[in-house]
Amino acid sequence: MSAFLAALRISRRGIGRAKGRSALIIVMIGLPILALTAVLTVDVTRNIDPRERLTMDLGAADAKVIARAAEPIRQNLRGDDWEPRRDRPLRKRSQAEIQAVIGPGRIIPMSEDFGEYWTGTDYASAGVREIDLRDPMAAGMFPLLRGRYPQTADEVVVTAFLKAEVGSTIRYTRDDVPKRVVGAVVKQPNRLGIKIIGLPGSLIPVGTTTAVEESYAAERSWLVDTPAPITWNETRRINRAGVTVLSRAVLEDPPPVGDGPEQAIRGWLGSRGINALLVGVMGVTLAVIEVVLLAGPAFAVGLRRRRRELALISAQGGSARHLKLVVLADGLTLGLAAAVLGIAGGIAAARAITSYLGVWPLGEMGPFEVPAGQIALVAVLGVFSGVAAAVVPAVQAARADVVAALTGRRAEVRDRAGWPLLGLILLVAGVGAMISGIWVADSVVLFGAVIGLLGLVMVTPRLVRLIGGLAGGLPLPFRLAARDASRNRGRTAPAIVAVLAAAAAFSAFTVGVASERRASDEYYRMQFPMGATAVYGNDVTEESWKKIRPIVEGVLPGVPLVEAYVPVADDGMVSFQQMDGACSRCMTTSSGFGYLPAGGPDLLRLLLGRTDRAAETALAEGKMVIFNPKAVRDGRIRLNLSTWTSDEPKERTVAVPAVVATVQGPFNVLGVMPVGVITKEGFTAKLSHLVVDPAVAHLTREQEQRLSGPVRAVTTKVAVRTERGSRQDDRPAFILWVMAAFASVVVLGGTFTAAGLAAADARSDLDTLSAVGARPGTRRLVAAGQAMFIAGLGVPLGLLIGLVPGLALASQVSLRRDAVREIGLNGVPFERMGVILRVPWPELLAVGIGLPLAAALIAMAFAGTRTTLIRRMG
Repeated sequence: MSAFLAALRISRRGIGRAKGRSALIIVMIGLPILALTAVLTVDVTRNIDPRERLTMDLGAADAKVIARAAEPIRQNLRGDDWEPRRDRPLRKRSQAEIQAVIGPGRIIPMSEDFGEYWTGTDYASAGVREIDLRDPMAAGMFPLLRGRYPQTADEVVVTAFLKAEVGSTIRYTRDDVPKRVVGAVVKQPNRLGIKIIGLPGSLIPVGTTTAVEESYAAERSWLVDTPAPITWNETRRINRAGVTVLSRAVLEDPPPVGDGPEQAIRGWLGSRGINALLVGVMGVTLAVIEVVLLAGPAFAVGLRRRRRELALISAQGGSARHLKLVVLADGLTLGLAAAVLGIAGGIAAARAITSYLGVWPLGEMGPFEVPAGQIALVAVLGVFSGVAAAVVPAVQAARADVVAALTGRRAEVRDRAGWPLLGLILLVAGVGAMISGIWVADSVVLFGAVIGLLGLVMVTPRLVRLIGGLAGGLPLPFRLAARDASRNRGRTAPAIVAVLAAAAAFSAFTVGVASERRASDEYYRMQFPMGATAVYGNDVTEESWKKIRPIVEGVLPGVPLVEAYVPVADDGMVSFQQMDGACSRCMTTSSGFGYLPAGGPDLLRLLLGRTDRAAETALAEGKMVIFNPKAVRDGRIRLNLSTWTSDEPKERTVAVPAVVATVQGPFNVLGVMPVGVITKEGFTAKLSHLVVDPAVAHLTREQEQRLSGPVRAVTTKVAVRTERGSRQDDRPAFILWVMAAFASVVVLGGTFTAAGLAAADARSDLDTLSAVGARPGTRRLVAAGQAMFIAGLGVPLGLLIGLVPGLALASQVSLRRDAVREIGLNGVPFERMGVILRVPWPELLAVGIGLPLAAALIAMAFAGTRTTLIRRMG
């Protein structure tokens, strides 16, 4: 213990004398701790605990109940997950029936749904809630900011999401029902859609939705005030009536969670917890390895600068264990300092973020909360990173030549060329784990990445020595840089692996983004021909079409409109689907033309993109024009006619005369049906689309928006869309730029740290060069060569290695997507595309060439050229 305390004192004094190096190490270790602390604190503050939400969800009530099923159920603690779930209509329950289930006490209704209001240019969707906020049970749910609560059906209060002043009037629903805004209330965290609140019966029309629609859209609940708290036993009794309960007493004294009949169910998210935990552990492990690799060379810098001090300790009787303790004490002290400063900075940053966003009820964040247990683990992680980064320099210190250090000569340190055989084994095992993780889980892929990175740490020293031996034909400055890196593998290899890991992370993420974008393009099926603008809606009434058509003709005067029809029966929509399933690539989304649109020659020309006289003649004769030759047999196509109603679908099979028309590329639809076929089969042809042929007019986005507002003002069941192909999300591109910036910082930081150490070690050699006549430019070229060696080896190799986890994760995403799409929609399976991958070679080449060149140029620009004459001894 005395030796350890002495090592801590020596370490503290050494850190004080080398403030710049110490600050660099603290920053390298502390920045990840700061970021992790801030993220954890903001996350726990934003994710409000169910007990913290009690006032928001219950007000002053004892519980909230919702009728879920017509049979006994089991629920979780909050009542937002239950079993068994049944996909069948729910019978509405009256307040008297709910009162009978609850027993003694008082209940008030509360409903939540979506409505529309006029913004001044268009109708926008808004979450609405019906509740009497004047009732004592609702106290605290929506605190007032200004004004008062509604007292009549034509009064509402609004949250900050609806920018309406108190005293103004809003137009609610498509009927433009006037609602006077009498108050402004706070918004609830995690309920971003609630904008309008009114009295019961004032916002959600009664009897306008079916039971099925209400079960998925409107949520009707009741606040309950009972003489005694609703315990878990009382909750289980109410569950037997098919009613879930959110009880204040249950959340304050929760029962066990498990599979027992009297326990709360775990919920559907429980099965994903283990994989998420493993992913987090693997991610933290990779981060620790990266920090160790970055900080390790900085500790080696300290070892080079303090070798005389350590030699004096050894000359006065200090053993190799004592020298190790001194260097490890550096890691412990700096790691502890980095942990303290990082945690303090992270908490301060989280506090600033929370203050900016606001704490409920004035903001959307919950009460500020510091996750002490998680942050303690982060602190341990920081201290461990510091000690781990000092392990290799500590071993080198124990092996140092005392005489050489005291005389000022450079000592030869035993520097093994790694463990290449073990490293290769781990590297192969890591690649195998990443490949097997395609069919298992994300955590297996990340585990393979950890094993592979450890293998690279063991292999890289041998690789550095091999490449250094090939530098004989290079110009003198670059030859000196390469051989210096080869002789000092202890500081060169960790920097190269750190640079490699950052480049590999960037490569893996880039491959994932590029593959996802390619998959979006491959899976995308145009709803309409490219450039066509459609005004469409299967549920639009004939009266609404009579109002919509003049609006379209007014915005696009003289432009002919192509009409498309759908078959309808007296009791529901009709679906025409092919029997033999030979056209999986013909399917399109439900908002497009559908499987088989009906229309005339103009619709056929629109879909074909050309005029086909033979096909138009056949269509006029009452034959279908089909785009897939495999679907037509003996001049006919067999179709399954399904009539979709609220009951079981009615199905029958028909064989219709058909001809084949050739199209290029994936089909948007199976073909075109004559309108006469619809009437011949006993159905009614209903107008569903008005389409602008792109060959006649091509609408800009501004024209599309100018047309959409007036058209949607007629009915919400109509939409306007111009087909412009697959629409890519800009968020992955933004994240890609963030990842590129992060990788650049890590690459340049690791490169310059190792290059600075190399310059310090090679100072005497560079002074000798200057003494024999070398120009200052030679010293700059040596510095550029040192940076180029590290970045030029680490970045390209990392980009190539990162392809393995990137392709593995992208393949896993593709397989999951196909597994989901195999389920299909309404019993019809979607097209399976298989594994879709893309490697963005231009981006990778730009990074692989640009970053090493940038590192070399920056190192050359800031290289020191001043010569310091020294006296050598020995």
